[in-house]
Amino acid sequence: MAFDTFYGNDILKNTVFTRIKTGTLPHAIILEGEKGIGKKTFARLMAAGLLCAGEEPPCMECAVCRNVLGANHPDVLYYETEKHTKDNFKIDTVRAIRDIAYIAPNQSEYKIFILAEADLMNQAAQNALLKILEEPPSYAIFILLCEKKSAFLETILSRCTVYRLERVSNETAFEAVKALLNGPTDEEIQKCIDLVGGNIGLVLDGLRGNETIKANEKAIEIAESLTSAYEFELLKALSDFENPSSKKLLYALCEPLKSVFRDALAVRCESAPLIEMNAGTASRLAAAFTKKQLFNLLAVCDDFKVKIERNMNQKLLITWLCAALRAAVEY
Repeated sequence: MAFDTFYGNDILKNTVFTRIKTGTLPHAIILEGEKGIGKKTFARLMAAGLLCAGEEPPCMECAVCRNVLGANHPDVLYYETEKHTKDNFKIDTVRAIRDIAYIAPNQSEYKIFILAEADLMNQAAQNALLKILEEPPSYAIFILLCEKKSAFLETILSRCTVYRLERVSNETAFEAVKALLNGPTDEEIQKCIDLVGGNIGLVLDGLRGNETIKANEKAIEIAESLTSAYEFELLKALSDFENPSSKKLLYALCEPLKSVFRDALAVRCESAPLIEMNAGTASRLAAAFTKKQLFNLLAVCDDFKVKIERNMNQKLLITWLCAALRAAVEY
C-alpha cells in the first residue's frame, strides 16, 4: 500500500488505511508525536488517501495525490504558526478556519484542514475551534498536529480520535535516510542516528547541517557536568551559548537534553536507554542521582521549553538554566 512510503508505525498505517478504505476515518483527528517524527507528511498522506480515486488510496500517481502531497490542492488547507511559540496559534486564525469550513469543497468529496502546531492554541482559540468540531459540515475533516495531546482542553480531546506516531528502530531509520538523502556516508548516517535515535526527521536535519548533531553533543556535555561537585563544569558547558549567534543552538538543546535525562531514568529503572549515544552518560547519571532528582531534571527541561516558547532573553535563559539544573540535583 502507498503508506509503505512512510517508514515505521505499521499498526497505525494499517488502521488509517483500513478506515480510509471503509469510509470510517473520524472527522476530527489529533496526530501526536515529537518534533521530526513525520506528522506533516503523515497528515498529507491521510489527505491524499481521502481524496484519491484509486483502488488503494493514496495511489501516489494520480493528479489529486500529486497535488495534495505537493501542497497544491484547493481542498486541503494547511495552517501553521509564524513564530512557533506558545499561544501563537491565534483565535482569528481559528475563526477564519471556521468560516471557510462552511464553504463547500471546490473539487472533492472532502475539505481537509491540517493544523500544524495546534497545541500552541490558547484556551480561547481552542474554544473557538470546539464550535466547529461539535457540529462540523459532513465534508469537513480536521487533522490537528501536536507534540503532546495534554495541551488540549478535555472538550477538544473528547471530540477527536488521537493517533500517535512513534520513533522507528535505528535500522529502519538508517534504511529511510539512505533512501531519502544522497551524499552522507554510512558512517555519518549512523553517527547521527546514534545521537538522536529513530527520529528520521531529526536525522535528516542533522545531516543537512542544522544544529541537531551539535545540540545532542552539547546535551551530553551538560549532563555529564552535573555529576561534578564543581559548578564551574556546568558553567563551562553552558559558555558556548553566551554569544548571540548561538541562539539557534540553545533552542535546539531542549529535546536532546531531555532525552539524556529520560534515558538516565530508564537505566535507573533497570531499562535500556532509547538513544545509544546516551548510554554511557545515562549510566553515570543513574548512578549519581536518585529517581526524584532525575524527575526534577526532566521537569527543568519542560520549563526550559516553555521559556524558549516565550522568547525569554538569551542571557537570562542561560542563567536560569544553570541555576535550575543545579537546584534539581541538590539533596
